[in-house]
Parts: sequence; structure tokens; C-alpha cells
Amino acid sequence: MSVTDLPPDPPTDLEGPPLPALVSGTRREFLGGKPLPRVIRDRAMVFLLGPPGVGKTEVARTLAGEATRYLSETEMLAALKSQARTREWEPALVEVGALVFECPCFLNRRPAAMAAIQSLLRGRAGGGRQTWVVEAESGTAMEQVMGAVHPGYRATLVLRFPVGRGRLRYAKRVCDSLGIDAAEALSTVDLEPWTYAAVQASLSTRG
Repeated sequence: MSVTDLPPDPPTDLEGPPLPALVSGTRREFLGGKPLPRVIRDRAMVFLLGPPGVGKTEVARTLAGEATRYLSETEMLAALKSQARTREWEPALVEVGALVFECPCFLNRRPAAMAAIQSLLRGRAGGGRQTWVVEAESGTAMEQVMGAVHPGYRATLVLRFPVGRGRLRYAKRVCDSLGIDAAEALSTVDLEPWTYAAVQASLSTRG
């Protein structure tokens, strides 16, 4: 099948055509050993969205497994340049069993690159292949990227930072890793903006 051809629609059941799937949670909820939601396990493509530093790449690479090809944003840009020269994607990128890639920033300003990534996704849909697409840090309309494939092939995983007690639990784990008093964790609960990196930076000065 050419990478520019749409794959067949995924199978349906008696309830009708499959609908887009949306799952949300914190990094720890998906890396803590709990069973994954069925749609994340079963859908061919998972799009990971969320603010910078929330753990999208870590979650994608962990869930995709060790036998996965990973492309950073820089590597994806290089692959796009190669695709632009030959008008074809590297066959290994289309056929590899599991692929994780960082979506480049500002694709909405690069229509040719957007079209190329959409063609890659269409080529990888079906056939038992798994694709994990990590949202760009800024400036890319992920709705356009996701719209390249039938809703039944894809799931959206939205990562968020913890709130309330979750923030305190995370900060206490950082305290433990740094070997400092867990009481120091309280000072980080109201950090603005609250991020994993901000908590680590704040607590690292208290050792």
C-alpha cells in the first residue's frame, strides 16, 4: 500500500463504528504498573498531548517498549528533509512495528511537512503496527495531524500535572531521592507554575 493511500476503516462491532478515544491522567498513573486502559492497548496510534515537561516522551517510550524506533524532533526534521528530496518515506519508518516520534514545532506554518507526516501516519495505520506521536512543544495543530487517520485507529492520551495531594506525594518522593527531610515537600505545593522540574529545582537547593 502506498503511504499516500488511506487504509481500510478499522473493524466495527455491533455497536457501530469506533469513536475517538480520550484518556487523561498523570505520568505516574501510566508508569506505575497499573493495567493500561483498553483503548491505549488496542488502538494502533496514540497521540500524547500535554504541557511541556509533563512526561509525554517518557510515557510514550516506556509504553511502546524497548523494541521501538524513536525519533526526536531533530531526527524527525532530518527524516522530513529526506522525504522532501525523494518524495518517499524511508521504508523502515513505514514498516517498523513500533514507532515513537516527536512532532516538530510549527507544522501549521509548514504545509508540506504537515502533509508528509499525515502520509506517514496513513501508511502506518493498520497492519498491526503501533505509532506513538508526541505533541510538539508549540505551534502545531495536532487536530490536523490526528485527522490524517480514521478515528477508530487512534487514541488521545492527555497528560497533566498532579494536583492537591498528588503534588505533595511527588515532592516527598523527590525529597526521598535527595535524602532530605520530607517536611520540605510542603514548600513546593503552591509553586507557580508547578512542574516536575520546578519541584526538583526548588528541593535541590535544600539538601
